[in-house]
Amino acid sequence: MKNYVLDMTGNQFKMATKSIIDKNYRLNQVRKWIYEKKAVSFKNFTNLPKEVREKLDGRFLLRALKIVNKENSKIDNTIKYTFQTLDKKYFFAVFLSDKGRNSVCISSQIGCPVTCSFCYSGKVKFVRNLSRGEILEQILQIENDTGKKISGVLFMGMGEPMLNFSSVVFALNSLLSNKEFCIGKRHITVSSIGVVPAIKKLADKNFGVRLALSLHAVDERLRKRLISNNFSFGVEDILNAGKYYIKRTNSHLTIEYILLKGINSSVTDAHKLARLLKRYGLINSNVNVNLIPFNSLVNIEFQSPEYESIQKFKDILRFNRITVNIRQARGYDINAACGQLGY
Repeated sequence: MKNYVLDMTGNQFKMATKSIIDKNYRLNQVRKWIYEKKAVSFKNFTNLPKEVREKLDGRFLLRALKIVNKENSKIDNTIKYTFQTLDKKYFFAVFLSDKGRNSVCISSQIGCPVTCSFCYSGKVKFVRNLSRGEILEQILQIENDTGKKISGVLFMGMGEPMLNFSSVVFALNSLLSNKEFCIGKRHITVSSIGVVPAIKKLADKNFGVRLALSLHAVDERLRKRLISNNFSFGVEDILNAGKYYIKRTNSHLTIEYILLKGINSSVTDAHKLARLLKRYGLINSNVNVNLIPFNSLVNIEFQSPEYESIQKFKDILRFNRITVNIRQARGYDINAACGQLGY
């Protein structure tokens, strides 16, 4: 079986090709074809000798994913991609374009073990982690398909990134490398439901990428109802992990908070959230709250609050000097918005 190039770090690929490529400048040429020119075949590596191309083709695989479905939103520029893996599994990624900036929301797992009650991905049985290469190839394939350079990456697709820590870290190394994807750390966001030990390990890596914590509730009882598989990490543990992340990385923290009508979106809930963030010292310029009105889903019995309720919730947070945004649904008509990715 051929080795999948994108699963290999630069040093691993160098060691694996010692008998084929003996000059560093040749390795740099190969790297440029893979990451900058996004070549899908070794035959395209035209500045390498034919013999080298043939040997690389005989031993290595450039692509492990296939785009099997593509849906274009009629209301914005969003595109939802369905990928098929070599072992015939399926997952999603989303292309987002706005005001000249092109981002991708990528998956880290096939299915999701967290099972949030308001998320369609949580209804998909967990199959396995994606590899380093499968994470990175989503970006390369979307760049090739759209003809657009990706400048922002969101680990907010299917799965919990911090439960696939090793592959995500290897992928981050590649995304930040000036020899590979060369994407700025402030344009990469890793989302987590609150896997505390992994968040602290990510902080200690000090990549400086942005962290998004999916809080969604201000007390343990409600959070357990909304996120049944919360791995026994409570609100206090999660917020302390977020605080640790900011301190270690001097980066940005986003508190994600889904708004569910009659569940967690009242005036009282807004005041509780403000007090909670104040108690943990999370009202500062490095922290913002993303309010996410619920996006309707088949067979999920939640509703989004009315516009006035959403605005009132936002105003209360602002009154408490909290930076707050309301996330606009993108790709809603093709089930590509937050919480809608599923089979």
